[in-house]
Amino acid sequence: MTCPEESYTSVLVTRYCRSSPLLKTFSEKNKTILWRQLWIWLAEAELELGLKQITQEAVDELKANRDNIDWPLVRAEERRLKHDVMAHNHTYGKICPKAAGIIHLGATSCYVQDNADLICIREAVDHILRRVAIVLHRIGVFADKHKDTVTVGRTHYQTASLVTVGKRAVIWAQELVLAFKQIEHFRETIKFRGVKGATGTQDSFLTLFQGDEDKVEQLDELVTKKAGFSQRFFITGQTYSRQQDAHLSFGLAALGAAIKKISTDIRILQAFDELLEPFEKDQIGSSAMPYKKNPMKDERCCSIVRALQQLPAEALSILSDQGLERTLDDSAGRRRWIPEGFLLADAALDVLQNIFEGLTVQRENVDDLVARELPFLGLEKAMMYLTEEGVDRQQAHSVIRETALAAKQRQKKHSVDMAEMLHDPFFDKVRDRVLALVSKPLSFTGRCVTQTTRFIKEEIDPIVSKYVREEDLKKWLGRPNLGSVFMPFGPRGQCLYTSCYCEENILKLCARIPADRHDAFFVVFLSNVERAFPIFEQKACREDRDYVIWDYHVILVEKADSVSKVYDLDTRLDFPCPFTEYCEESFPSEWKFPPECARKFRILPVAVYLEHFSSDRRHMRKADNTWNSPPPSWEPNFRVELGHNLDEFIRMDADSAVSHVSTVLDEEAFYGYFL
Repeated sequence: MTCPEESYTSVLVTRYCRSSPLLKTFSEKNKTILWRQLWIWLAEAELELGLKQITQEAVDELKANRDNIDWPLVRAEERRLKHDVMAHNHTYGKICPKAAGIIHLGATSCYVQDNADLICIREAVDHILRRVAIVLHRIGVFADKHKDTVTVGRTHYQTASLVTVGKRAVIWAQELVLAFKQIEHFRETIKFRGVKGATGTQDSFLTLFQGDEDKVEQLDELVTKKAGFSQRFFITGQTYSRQQDAHLSFGLAALGAAIKKISTDIRILQAFDELLEPFEKDQIGSSAMPYKKNPMKDERCCSIVRALQQLPAEALSILSDQGLERTLDDSAGRRRWIPEGFLLADAALDVLQNIFEGLTVQRENVDDLVARELPFLGLEKAMMYLTEEGVDRQQAHSVIRETALAAKQRQKKHSVDMAEMLHDPFFDKVRDRVLALVSKPLSFTGRCVTQTTRFIKEEIDPIVSKYVREEDLKKWLGRPNLGSVFMPFGPRGQCLYTSCYCEENILKLCARIPADRHDAFFVVFLSNVERAFPIFEQKACREDRDYVIWDYHVILVEKADSVSKVYDLDTRLDFPCPFTEYCEESFPSEWKFPPECARKFRILPVAVYLEHFSSDRRHMRKADNTWNSPPPSWEPNFRVELGHNLDEFIRMDADSAVSHVSTVLDEEAFYGYFL
């Protein structure tokens, strides 16, 4: 007996896709079971339509023995008959003697071959769509985290205007979304071959049903429905049109090209010391140079998808060579490229997911690059400001050009200072304005932040919420189990939200929690006697300060035995965020504030909040009755019998009207309550 090492096995099986469920989907066993299931559906449908040759006893025997496969007999029959379908037909008949005479009745080989292929393709497409959605989720989290992380843009691989890391990431995500939609369209329009006979005329079935075309049409429709397809080809040759396979190849190739573009960009940015792909503890970058950290994961992606990008050429060649009603020009190629195409895509997506679960921004290097470019970008703004002051645009351009070229020359030896560049009296009227601007790099990135947020909300989140299962969100490398990211609220972008109305945003979340899960969730009001406390990592934080001072804030906490989670729609942290991570980032212990700024936490069960909270939003109105901040679009949660009682929840003393249904804790006790 030869051992596995003594014979060739595809590297897709041994190296890149060892744990892929698609290995089972395209296995010979699954193919055999599908062929038998197709024979069962055909016999069932023929029986239901009154074909007298078919008996219920025969159908029951086929069902009882569907998974009973005598592999040695299959091999022997195929060697003898030189025909795989007939070998399986004979083998199935020998273990189902009562049904042997009606197996495959009226059908041709492509009835089981093509239709089984389509069932496998459908299953594989569903898997790939889900895998792409998972990767999009990971990219979305990365993009959201770095939507305001300023970096140097690059055109022609040379430095250009500033962008953000998050904006660049959603550009990558967009390539995946476009490929995803091609594949999704294929899934939505895929057609079943159905029951067509030897050359697509359905003559054999017309004979069986004694010329009754309606019965033949019903048979075709019934088998299609049993197989779970909503559409079928009305006309075929012996096979279904191989153009449908070509359309599949277009989507897979586009996916491969998108992955290669993303991976190539990351490789380049790692070479520029801006990004760093995950590097495992015991990983070796080079056998000769121990210090190296090569981007081998991204290189692997590029290598894997190279073959994926070539699929359309083969699929189109097969289509054009498929002669008349049928030739075998398609057979060997389709047996290889369809399963391998899906496996290649699955392998690349697996690596890409791993990359984004550990992709690191080299912040110091990125900040240095930005600092080098900012003075020159500041000069561009200076020209606009000078024209506002009445300076001739061409004169301003000439002076700034000379200033920039001189600074570039000096920069070869030492860093360039913006103030130094603007020392000429020519810049007196705009100097302070320009210097103030260059202290805020984010102001040079245009709409990067809003573009990133919008793309995540409108493009990524709908795909993720539709395709990603709860267990898929548990596979974060080195992170706590977040499990319920989309249960019950969905992604952050799909939650109702209005800035400055945190108490109502949280109320809307509470209303979506099923009653049987109320016990796990708690509403937490943050404030203190002075109505002034610091909190970090809020969206409202200014560029020049890491924290904001709120009079109050409201969050939702899910208490769990494993990892408690915080839902805060105003934080820059993840949604949800592990409780420990949220506290460490939002309330960092290394920052010291006056004692009167100490935070207090009023904790109350979700059911209590839903029952007792009432607000008519009067606290957001100015003296002239205009709004401090635009109110939510929904009606206020106001009940006359309760009145406007928001202040009772914010108060951190025992005299509050809600003290009997809530608990007030200091920071240390708050941690202990949820840990």
